[in-house]
Amino acid sequence: MVLATATPAPARPHLIDADGGEVRETHISWVFLTSDRAYKVKKPIVLPFLDYRTPERRHLLCREEVALNRRLAPELYLGVRSLVRAGDGLRLADEGDPRAVDFAVEMRRYDESATFAARLCANAAGPEDAAAAGARLAAFHAAAEIDRCAAGAEAVKRALDDDFATLHGLWPERAAIARLERTAGAQLAALWDELDARAAAGLVRDGHGDLRLEHILLGERVDIVDCVEFEPALRRIDVAADLAFALMELHEAGRADLAEALARAYRAAGGDPGSDALLAFFGAYRAEVRAKVALLRAEQRGPAAAEPDRAHAQRLLALAARLRWRAHAPLVIAVAGVSASGKSTVADRLGAASGFPVVSSDVERKTAAGLRPTERAPVELYADDVSRATYTALGAGAAARAADGVIVDATFRRRADREAFRAGLGAGARVLWVQLVVPAAELERRATARVADPARVSDAGVEVVRMQLGSAEPLDEVPGADHVMVRSDRSPDGILDAIADAAGAPGP
Repeated sequence: MVLATATPAPARPHLIDADGGEVRETHISWVFLTSDRAYKVKKPIVLPFLDYRTPERRHLLCREEVALNRRLAPELYLGVRSLVRAGDGLRLADEGDPRAVDFAVEMRRYDESATFAARLCANAAGPEDAAAAGARLAAFHAAAEIDRCAAGAEAVKRALDDDFATLHGLWPERAAIARLERTAGAQLAALWDELDARAAAGLVRDGHGDLRLEHILLGERVDIVDCVEFEPALRRIDVAADLAFALMELHEAGRADLAEALARAYRAAGGDPGSDALLAFFGAYRAEVRAKVALLRAEQRGPAAAEPDRAHAQRLLALAARLRWRAHAPLVIAVAGVSASGKSTVADRLGAASGFPVVSSDVERKTAAGLRPTERAPVELYADDVSRATYTALGAGAAARAADGVIVDATFRRRADREAFRAGLGAGARVLWVQLVVPAAELERRATARVADPARVSDAGVEVVRMQLGSAEPLDEVPGADHVMVRSDRSPDGILDAIADAAGAPGP
């Protein structure tokens, strides 16, 4: 079910028993902290993914929260307390007190500096921490209840549809959300059989549902808190979707190395997270969900205090886009076209959107000759034998990075150059050929304009562009599904959309 908007932000209650302590607020709860306890009170709100509107409902979900979280942190979750009126505030009482007007989950207060998130922020998290978390999660998932009625890919589709419907109503840049939605749909279609097979194999389980790094407590024993209790469908998911939340946050922190260490330890401990493409797909989904949550929180806080949440949502949506690109890996995107067709500009924009590194034939050619990229190269550096060596080296460099995705910027105008590139690349990665085309008059205008730019890397002027137009050999040897021709004088977003669509439809 998708609801149009969040309910207005409710007033925070006064918990007398926690006077003098600290109060934390999330988009769905208040947490009152004392020296050794934490009392979590659910907000009386309705959101697209939860219903806390009545005290009876909040009581039921407090009990559910304790039961579920004792699976992963049995010593931290103490029970449920009722809240009764006392003057202008509320006091704690036994759960069954008939005067109860609300309820709270009672927990032991834990050392927040021991969370994975805190250790990461302090630059104290290492591969051993990721490995411990991965092993703990694998054991938890192995023991978790199997969802025998799991719908597999269809359930994932419903979740995606709900999230994108909400995002469309919350984020003003509708084209960006539409782009993510279209890419997610194409990837889901490609992963459909894998998701259905995993559901049939019992890999949809009653997991955690909100596996953030701040919920993972490191130490001699790994405890994990704050499991989702308010909507079983958010928790009864593919174990890869559960794991992907922590992986996504590690990518957000720029620690892909720890994400890989966590996933590797999860596998080594017997967990089955599926293909790398599936993990990246679910990581992007998690980033989109967190963006939605940030935007809902922004609505609760109002315009004056909303900017940090909206800025965070924007970063998360950019991360989702990068992870959706990562789901295509191993992938080499060869951006081809004659000089002045816009290859470097498109490659750089594509690199920024995807997170893939960009390698350039111009830079490779000059570096091998001991020149700086902006230095003019002598004509002999463009001899056939030098070009073949350059393209072979480009292929070898792309092969070393293809597992995570790489973009190659080169003219690729001659078949012999392309064959040298393939020889250096070897087998194992798909190559998507993006051929940029632009009217000849526009090519000449660009070539003329950039000759005066001292920071340019390319040595090609108007005469070189004319020569290349006359001698370029068509990419007839490339399968149609791996070759897309794009007008580079269209809008930047239109160019990226065309490439993203082509990447989502791999050849046989």
